Amino acid sequence: MEEVDEGAAPTLSGTPNAAPAADAGAYSQTEVQHAQRSPVPIIIGAIYSIFQVLGVLASLAVLVGGALLAGFASEIGDGAAEAGILVTLLGAVMLALSCVGVYAGVLIIQYQKRGIHIALGLLVAGFVLNLVMNVASGVPVTQGLIGSLASNGFCGALVAIPLLVSSISEQMDD
Repeated sequence: MEEVDEGAAPTLSGTPNAAPAADAGAYSQTEVQHAQRSPVPIIIGAIYSIFQVLGVLASLAVLVGGALLAGFASEIGDGAAEAGILVTLLGAVMLALSCVGVYAGVLIIQYQKRGIHIALGLLVAGFVLNLVMNVASGVPVTQGLIGSLASNGFCGALVAIPLLVSSISEQMDD
């Protein structure tokens, strides 16, 4: 039989293990290792939020333009009041969607998967609204479909990167 150091337990191979660490008492701390989170969601969330802030500014301009158009309808001519009201309503919808987009970007920055889902939902809504606007303005459906699909598809792929990469997806909260 081999000699075993005092305090070391023999292993299956017969070689001793190192002596276990002494108990530090009631105030001992276990060592916790934190994995550093990936900066990708922060970058994507910031880019998405910046573009949505630009959308907020554009929608405010549409809102003001629609209100001015409706206000000066008597001087402009027939149908200007109705057009002004429609433009104002469109600006209000754009403003609401852009504000939700800024909120989604902030959630992505905070590592929340819900922000990615909201952003992807807004991209789908934008795709549908873009097709409706193209049909209403007389653009051929195939031409509008290709352009809208290309832009929204690229943005959707960019926003979904944190969900597609498993190591990043595991770091995000549900």
